[in-house]
Amino acid sequence: MGSSFFLNMPIIINVIIVGFTLPFILSSIPIQEYGKYQFILALQAWLSHLTGNNITSASKRGISKGLNGTLFYALRIRFRFLLISIIIVVGIMLYCLLSRMYILMILLAISHLYLLSGYLFQVGLCEYLVAKKRFKEWSFWQIVVSIISIVGATWIALSTKNVICYATFQLGSASFISLIALYILAKKEDLFRSYKRNEIDKSCVLYGLKLIPVDLIGITAVKISHFIIGSVFGFTNLAVFSVAMKMRDKCAGVIKSVRSLLYADFAKKKRSALKKMYHSHLLKITILGVILTCVFIIVAKFYITSYLPLDFTTTFQYFIILSFGFPAVMLSIVLHTLLESHLRYKELVVVGIIPNVTKILLILSVGYVWKIKGICFAWTISNWCIFIFYYYLTINTNFVRKMISKYKLLQKLSNF
Repeated sequence: MGSSFFLNMPIIINVIIVGFTLPFILSSIPIQEYGKYQFILALQAWLSHLTGNNITSASKRGISKGLNGTLFYALRIRFRFLLISIIIVVGIMLYCLLSRMYILMILLAISHLYLLSGYLFQVGLCEYLVAKKRFKEWSFWQIVVSIISIVGATWIALSTKNVICYATFQLGSASFISLIALYILAKKEDLFRSYKRNEIDKSCVLYGLKLIPVDLIGITAVKISHFIIGSVFGFTNLAVFSVAMKMRDKCAGVIKSVRSLLYADFAKKKRSALKKMYHSHLLKITILGVILTCVFIIVAKFYITSYLPLDFTTTFQYFIILSFGFPAVMLSIVLHTLLESHLRYKELVVVGIIPNVTKILLILSVGYVWKIKGICFAWTISNWCIFIFYYYLTINTNFVRKMISKYKLLQKLSNF
């Protein structure tokens, strides 16, 4: 219960802070500029996945076994990839300059500075503390970052009405706090010495590199909605849609908090035992997912109609469609943690490519017919498709072999 409390506390506080501050932000920053910022944040997320997200994610395995130098080893490798991504960013900034999209260009520069100076520190700190099951410390730093970056940025938005000032403070403060937190941790745990003594689990890098193509397909599936809506339907519509997605993500974040809670325990148990455990609780997990969905919908309806500006009333229509995928998210996240904790990259390759390619195709096709609402329906359908894939990958290992043997790309990525 103690671990669960500390894991969920920052998520709950973050939801409260975002819920309280969002109306002020939306009423202060012009809707089109807010949409542009959401477009850049989507691009930032896509670029971050070029650096091998699963390298730091897999570093938890080595850290949980006492190989503490794995933290800096994983961060060093990922930083090299971030340096390479500068080429892409400079190219996009030149395009924005020539097209006179100055706000987009400046926001892109700010977001990439965050990737270079703060993102890795923030991710590394979180992964280390989760691996050590020190959820109280993890909770503390998550709350500090949320309060200072979000509340401070809201005050900046109210004071300046300027999206560039807002973005600079939000990302800059998160970078600074994460750097301080990681430095304190490194000194306290003597992590530099652990790294120099080669106390490293290097398997995390190979695992992460294998999954970079999967990561890119996955993040494309997640962010293609923002790219399409921003480019085709305009930044004003993107602003409205992004608020619905933000609310959806906050709700899904509450569900996904179970991942950090289960990871260390799952890593120590046999896969066969975990499968039996999952099957025995399948119905309970589904019912809990349905109950949470109903709660999320009721709260969202009250919040949107009571607090958000009139320009954002369509948000609820988008949210209610997206919320039908929450039970599938709950069912999937447990299975994902089971596979991830045992570094089952072959299964993760399959589930990371085929369902996400399906999601991209659904978004493109259904979105073309029914526009933004169609994109929301595509999201919900794809969530259930992903659960079905996770389920078969977990209970039927022959299914994995058949899928990989069927596609040459999967064979190359998994070295099967």
